Amino acid sequence: MRKVTEETPLLYDGSSPIKYFNCTRRQMSAAPAKMGVFYSIKERLRNRVLLVDVLAALFGMGAWLCINGMYTQLPLLVFNAPEGWALPSYIVVLIQAANIGGVCYGMVQQFCKGKVPDSIFISILMFIGCISLLLMSFFYGQTVKIGESFHSVPLLTLVFTSALVACTSSVLFIPYMSRYKETYLVSYMIGEGLSAFIPSITSLLQGVGGNPTCIIDESNPSGPKKQYTPPPLFSVSTFLILIFFLQLLSLISFLLLKYLPVCKQQKNDYSSPGKNNNEIEDARSSIVVPGSPDKARNQTSDGESGRGNGEPQEFDSGPSSLTSQVKKMNSRTYAIFLIMQACASAIANGLFPSIQSYSCLPYGNVAYHLAINLGSMANPIACYILFFVTFTSLSAISLMAFPTVVVAMYIFVTATRSPRPPLVGTQAGEALVVISWVLFTGLVSYIKLAIATRFRKNGGKGLFWYGAMTQVGSAIGAVAGFVLLNYTTVFQSYNPCA
Repeated sequence: MRKVTEETPLLYDGSSPIKYFNCTRRQMSAAPAKMGVFYSIKERLRNRVLLVDVLAALFGMGAWLCINGMYTQLPLLVFNAPEGWALPSYIVVLIQAANIGGVCYGMVQQFCKGKVPDSIFISILMFIGCISLLLMSFFYGQTVKIGESFHSVPLLTLVFTSALVACTSSVLFIPYMSRYKETYLVSYMIGEGLSAFIPSITSLLQGVGGNPTCIIDESNPSGPKKQYTPPPLFSVSTFLILIFFLQLLSLISFLLLKYLPVCKQQKNDYSSPGKNNNEIEDARSSIVVPGSPDKARNQTSDGESGRGNGEPQEFDSGPSSLTSQVKKMNSRTYAIFLIMQACASAIANGLFPSIQSYSCLPYGNVAYHLAINLGSMANPIACYILFFVTFTSLSAISLMAFPTVVVAMYIFVTATRSPRPPLVGTQAGEALVVISWVLFTGLVSYIKLAIATRFRKNGGKGLFWYGAMTQVGSAIGAVAGFVLLNYTTVFQSYNPCA
């Protein structure tokens, strides 16, 4: 066997295809100093194509762009829609109902295995999203009389079709990106974050014009006063058309990602045009890579799953074996995390978005506008923070849940005491409610992603149950919010001219 030297830092002795010698500690510590910052960046970009990164990010942007874009317009819609302040509760329920899209996709894949390419599903969904936004920009203000009252049927119908794109993307878009090298999934996730940032920034520039006031109707001076809201910088229609073009750009990016030769070259070896996501995942899991730490970890010398004597110990300290080092959760911790996830989803995805108008609008339309848009930006920021500051233990997440509950209680109090919440009519009250909503959104987003990270490291079916409890909690919260707002008098709106 040759001696390991500086000229030959990585050698194997021939006895095992996966038993490698490591570089010396002196070599490893000296390498970063030799490389430098620019060399490190060059190494990171060596095996990737910038065009594929851009296309993957634009493709990811289209996942939740429709819903996030429409949601930022709620401060302008609630005053004109017949549903009034209860309009968000209708939208939240419709978004939860749109999860039927993922169920339908699963059924089609079950009964038509491999017959319908996933790219067809994605193209159809993104086209539906484009058409929904375009139609919404023209018909969002139309109403239909149902029984004795009017309802925003065109708007709500188009919200549902837009939500089909968002809800189905979790089971269709992300698995589709597994066809490409793993590095491009990061670009896709950055794009998903942009689907919240871009509409929020655009909406902040749009503004809301100001708070509603009462004016005298010039055509009927002796009649009742009319509510008047100053117009924003540009209308809801203009905003939705801008989002439509971004959604169309996302669709074009997906088609380029699929058909450009340079993008095809960045696909994994086990992907092929005729395979769907499930088949590609099976192919990827069955691949044997010589020297792969994952393969060494999952297969022992006798061919069974587990840790055996034939596994080289050098890989235990590597980052690829992080999952194997994480202590498995006991049943009590497992159940607590699932309950926490269900409660967080019920509040953050269901109940609180429904009552946000009642919590913020008493302080003014500007407060509602800032709470929605800054809160939408806090969501991806919290997810990015998790990459640098990670707390996944039960004690750490429980400690973080305490301030979250305190902020949530204050938000709930402001909603239940509408239209006379604490500090109403003061700048302090307006600032406090905006800060509360931004903190709540950021903290809950961090907690949910931290729980997901813990389940991923734990292995097994943890992520499946994580997703199931997320959907169950969100549905319960959405239904509870809809019932409380539309069939009880717990939450009260007000008319400044009343």
